[in-house]
Amino acid sequence: MTQFLLRCKRMPAPGRTALLLLVLAIASGVLSQTCFQSRARAAGAAMTVSTDKYLYHAGGSATFNIAINAAGQPLSGDLLLKVYPAASPASANPVQGDPLSTVTIKNDYSLSGQDSFSFSASTGRLGVKAGGYPVRVSLESGGREMLGATCWLAVAPAGGSQPLDLVLIWTVSAPPAQNPAGEFVDASLLDRCQANPRTPDTLLQHQDVQQKFPQVKTTYAIEPELLDELAAMAGGFNIRSGNDVKNYPAGSPAAAAAAGCLAGLSQAASGGEILAAPYAYTDLSLLAKNGWDDGSGQFRVGDNTLESRLGLSQVPKGAYAPGLNLTTDSLHYLSATGSEYTVLPGSLRAAVQIPQALAGAVSYRIRDINGERITALFAADDASAALLGGQADPAAFFASLANAYEGGSQLVIAAATVPSPAITEQQRDQVYDIISRESWINTMTLGEAVKKYPPSTEPVILFKYADPVSGYVSQTYYQKLEAAHESFEDYRAAVDPDEAALITLTRKMFIAENGYWAGEGTRPEDANRGFAYFDDIIKRVKAEFGRLSISVGLPLLQGSADGEAHVSVTNGNHYPLSADIVVEGNNVQFPRGDDRRLTLPPGETDVKIPYRGSGWSRIRATVQSRGHVLADDSATIHPISDRAWIVIAVAAGALAGGASYYFFAVRRRG
Repeated sequence: MTQFLLRCKRMPAPGRTALLLLVLAIASGVLSQTCFQSRARAAGAAMTVSTDKYLYHAGGSATFNIAINAAGQPLSGDLLLKVYPAASPASANPVQGDPLSTVTIKNDYSLSGQDSFSFSASTGRLGVKAGGYPVRVSLESGGREMLGATCWLAVAPAGGSQPLDLVLIWTVSAPPAQNPAGEFVDASLLDRCQANPRTPDTLLQHQDVQQKFPQVKTTYAIEPELLDELAAMAGGFNIRSGNDVKNYPAGSPAAAAAAGCLAGLSQAASGGEILAAPYAYTDLSLLAKNGWDDGSGQFRVGDNTLESRLGLSQVPKGAYAPGLNLTTDSLHYLSATGSEYTVLPGSLRAAVQIPQALAGAVSYRIRDINGERITALFAADDASAALLGGQADPAAFFASLANAYEGGSQLVIAAATVPSPAITEQQRDQVYDIISRESWINTMTLGEAVKKYPPSTEPVILFKYADPVSGYVSQTYYQKLEAAHESFEDYRAAVDPDEAALITLTRKMFIAENGYWAGEGTRPEDANRGFAYFDDIIKRVKAEFGRLSISVGLPLLQGSADGEAHVSVTNGNHYPLSADIVVEGNNVQFPRGDDRRLTLPPGETDVKIPYRGSGWSRIRATVQSRGHVLADDSATIHPISDRAWIVIAVAAGALAGGASYYFFAVRRRG
C-alpha cells in the first residue's frame, strides 16, 4: 500500500486524480455490497405480533402472540419488546421517541426456520396506564434491528361519570353484480347470503348483531341498489358465466337465501338508524363537477328504494356521502333532498372556515358558496380507519378510543369510507361484546349525537372542490360517461318522470355512474361492466328515439308570399314523448315562431305552421330534445308570380285546345 501511494504521488495530477477516483469507486462498490449483504440477511424473513385481547385493563397482564419466519436464513440476537408513548393509529409513524419500557423476551435467540409463541407481561411492567400504545417486538444484534413487527396495546380507562359517546356508522354495499340485461355476473352476492358456510363479510351479521347486542346502537348507510339486487334474486334470477347461464327460479334455496338476506337487513334497520344514500354508491363530486343534478336524483330514488325494501315509516333525516367525500359543489345534493345532517372525515376540517371561537365545537352548520346548508359532524379518522377501513385492526380502534377518552374528547364517530368494511363477522362480534361491557363507552346514533351536540347557529363555509380526473382508465371512463349522460338527459327531457322506461334507464345510469373510480381503485372488471352499461344506455335511447319520424308537406305551387306547412310527426312508442318541433328556412319567416314544445302521443300528430317566404327556398322541420336533432325532413317552396300565372293559364288553355282538336277533329277523321 505504501509503494502504491508513493507511485501515486509521483504521477501527474490528471492521472493521479483519475486513479484515485477509480479506487474510490471500487471501495464504494465493496461497501455497498457489504451493506446490501447485511440487509439481505433478513431478506424474505417475516415477523408478526398481535395481542390476545383487543382491550386490557390497568393492573392486568397483556399477552402478545409472536410468529417468526426466518425463511431458511440463520438469524440470531436478543428478542425485545418495546412500548412507546401513546399515539394515534392514524400517524404515519406512531413509533417515535424513547420507549416507555423495554422488556427482554429472549436473550441469544436464534432461528433459521419458523417459530411461534406467546409472551405475557403486566401493564405495570410495561409502564402503561390508560391509553393506546404502539408496541414494537424486534430481533436485535449489536444494537441493530434485524427483524421487527408492531401492534397496538389498548388499555381501558377507569371510567368516570361522563362516558365517551361513540357513533358507529356502517356501510352495507356490494360490488356491481348485474349486467345491463339484469343477469348476475357471479355468485359473490349470493355467497354473502348463505347461512352455511358463512363468508367473513356475510350480510346476515347485521341482523345477528342486533339480536346479540341490542344495547349497542348502530347507524347504517345501506346502498339501495344492493336491496334491489337482493329483491331481484328473491324473485328468481340467472347467473351468467361467459356463454353458460344457470337459472335459479323463485322458491329455490338460492332465491330463499336472498329473501332471507333482505329480511335480515330490514330487521337490522328497525333496530338502528338508517341514513339516506345515493341509489348506487356514486362519487357525488364527479356529478357536481359537470353540474349534473343526478346527485339529487340518486338520493330521491335511493330514499324510495330504502322505504319500500326496508319498510321504513319515514324518509331518513340524515344522509351519507359515499366515501365521506363531500365537496363545495356537491353539498347541495344532500341538503336539497331534505337531509338534515351528515358526517365528514376529520381531515376535512382544514377545508372549513371555522372561526376561532367555534374551533372546539363538535358539530357545525356548514354551507357552500350558494348558501345551501347542512349540519355536519366530523369522524375520527384513526378510529374510522382502524375499525371500518380497508384493513381492520380492532386493537387500534380501542387504542384510539382510550386516547380520545384520556384526551378529554366528548364524542368519537367511526364511519366507514369504503363501500363494505373489511372487518369480519367474528371481529365485529368481539368488538360489540367489549363495547357492551365497558361503562366508559356509550353508543348513540348519529341523529342522537346531533341532538346532544347541536351546531352553532353561525354557519361556516366549506371550501373543497372536485379533484381532477386522473389516470388513463379514469379519463376513458369519464369521456364515455359524458357521452352516455348526454343521451340520457335527452331522453329524460322528453319522457314523463313516472314512465317505467325512464325509471329503468335512470337506474341503469345511476349504476353506470357508480362504476367510476378516479385513481388506483379502478378494477378492469368494474370498468368493463360500466362501459357495458354506457353502451346499453346509448343503444336504448337511440332505439326509443328511432321510433320518431317527421314529414313536411307544402303546396305544390303557391301564388302569394304566405303559406302553410303541414308537419306530421309519428311517435311509434307506446307512451307519449315531449319534444321541440323546430322549423327553419332561408328567406322564410314564421309569424308564430319557429319552434314549439309539443307532447306527442302514440301515433301521428299534425301541426300547421304558417310561414311567409320571399322566393324559392326549403323548409326543414326537426324533432329535437335539448337542442339535439332526433328526426328531420324538408320540402321546397315553389312561389309563382301573377305574370307566371297568366303564362301558365295560356299554356294550359293551349294544351286543352290542342287536346280537344286532337280528339274531336283529327282522331275522328282518322
